[in-house]
Amino acid sequence: MQIEAVNRRARERYGVFVTAMDMVLETLEGLDELIGRVDDKHAGSGWTVATQDELKGYRMQAVDELERLRTAAKKYETELVSRDWRI
Repeated sequence: MQIEAVNRRARERYGVFVTAMDMVLETLEGLDELIGRVDDKHAGSGWTVATQDELKGYRMQAVDELERLRTAAKKYETELVSRDWRI
């Protein structure tokens, strides 16, 4: 049946979407070690580097936005898995 194929494809795409969000979250959580290696004392002419506090703030902002996206995806999950996605 055509509707069953559309629903299966929509469920697969939703699964890929959720997996991608999980991977991004895992990557963001792994940045603490890298942020910890940033030297705040290094001052040079020309280029500037964000401080550890700025980088932690950017990371937290990205995690918050990702959580908002996850909440919205969960809210519309039934609609997303019931129809074909338009790209």
